[in-house]
Amino acid sequence: MRIWVALIVAPVLALTDQIIAFALVHWACANQNTWIVHLSHAAFLLILAVLAVSAWLRWRETAMSASAAEAPVQFHFLAGIATTITVLSAVAITAMWIPTWMISSCIA
Repeated sequence: MRIWVALIVAPVLALTDQIIAFALVHWACANQNTWIVHLSHAAFLLILAVLAVSAWLRWRETAMSASAAEAPVQFHFLAGIATTITVLSAVAITAMWIPTWMISSCIA
């Protein structure tokens, strides 16, 4: 279960973070305060960190299975892919967060 959540939800969370942060820029510009945009990025990054740890733990569990049956190997592979996708989604959110620190919300 943890594998599929990390595989499917992580990229969706990264896209949702981008949409919500973009929608909050108008409010941040009107109030001259970017804390809400930072809070949005931090919340999504925290959720992705929990998903990444969960997928990594599943990857570790499947690595320790002694049987060479096909199902454990597939679960191990999927857990590794889920961990990678979740970490890449976290990197994407971090990359989207950097301009919030460097550029003002109101450019014009």
